Amino acid sequence: MWSTFIVTLKTNLRDKSALFWLIVFPIALATMFNGVFGNLDQAMSITPVSVAVVKDTNWTNAIGADTLITALSGKNSDSAKTQEGTGSNAMDIDPGVTLLDTTKVDSTSQARELLSQGKADGYLKADGDGRIALTLSDDAVTEANNGTQEAGLDISLSALDNVLDQYNRTSANVKSVLKDNPTAPATRTFWNGINASMSATKEVTLTNFKPSVMARYYYALMGMACLVAMSYMIHTVTTAQANLSALGIRRTVAPLGRAKQLVAGFLAGWLCSCACLLVALAYIRYVCGIEVGGREPAAVLAVIVASFMTCAFGTMIGAIPKLTTGVKQGMSTAIACSLSLFSGLYGGFAMELSDLISRKAPLLAAINPAQQVTNLFYSLMYYDSYQPFVRTCAILLTMSAVFLAAGVIMLRRQRYEHL
Repeated sequence: MWSTFIVTLKTNLRDKSALFWLIVFPIALATMFNGVFGNLDQAMSITPVSVAVVKDTNWTNAIGADTLITALSGKNSDSAKTQEGTGSNAMDIDPGVTLLDTTKVDSTSQARELLSQGKADGYLKADGDGRIALTLSDDAVTEANNGTQEAGLDISLSALDNVLDQYNRTSANVKSVLKDNPTAPATRTFWNGINASMSATKEVTLTNFKPSVMARYYYALMGMACLVAMSYMIHTVTTAQANLSALGIRRTVAPLGRAKQLVAGFLAGWLCSCACLLVALAYIRYVCGIEVGGREPAAVLAVIVASFMTCAFGTMIGAIPKLTTGVKQGMSTAIACSLSLFSGLYGGFAMELSDLISRKAPLLAAINPAQQVTNLFYSLMYYDSYQPFVRTCAILLTMSAVFLAAGVIMLRRQRYEHL
């Protein structure tokens, strides 16, 4: 049995076609995903906007302007600390977000010079009433409208415009109230009202970490690569059938029983598929940068469970009687490509179809092996608890038991009149 395991293992490792589909193809497709969609996360995130700040008399007289710009630059000035908790009209800025990359200038002409030299995307200037205005260069407007160069510039400018508008409105309200009632700042009700009037959108995290936007495509690719690994067990089972090859005849009359031959072949196929899929997973994780929330050991376990399922599936297909090896290999490829459509591999339409099936027909999603392999990684990314991961593992192991039972039944019923 050990000799059969070693020989089968060597045979699998020499199968160039299987190695291509299990290692080269996932890596090539993941590289394409990374090249085409690699900047999608950055395009949807806030990046610092390079601006010049005109520090003239109007700016000095604008109350809270320096505090606001310091906060937007990701810094914390002494004035900001003093105003914190006192109900000032400074914006409630997350110190982890850097929205501005500022350069101080003394006049508008110097700011425009920086814009003409391409050293700044725009400049900030205060008017006589203390309102802050943002002026953008033509290049920055073009880039924001077309999204051609600086990823996320349009998102950053939209956020900056919202913050400046809120600052100007709040400042105007404070001045209006002070004009009518100079003693209003002495009451806490005044500052509570100012803070309540500020509208802000805060980012919250519903998952254990912030997953990549493109993660679904990469792990749908893992689902397809996993099903392609059926080829190992199809080859193992068909070479043990006397009516399909001369090798099958010799193995049928060999002293080692068929059950031990198939167990040795199953273990060899399981080991090879695990190794190939782990290479693909490592490439996706460490080269493409698709994280699983620090749950890499669980991701390795996911590969082991998925490989066991695909070997069981391959055993069932390989045991189908009266079909040649080529037909069975073609069936496995067709099944892998077809089921991957419903797991969302082929673009936005496929993702929408996968989500629709999961909502409207969850039973169909549950019996789709490609979808369940993909769900293994989803459950690691999108859930704090391991319960969804364990449940998906249980579904795949149940599938494996059904596939193995069907394969064993078909193999036990095969008899030959002569060899």
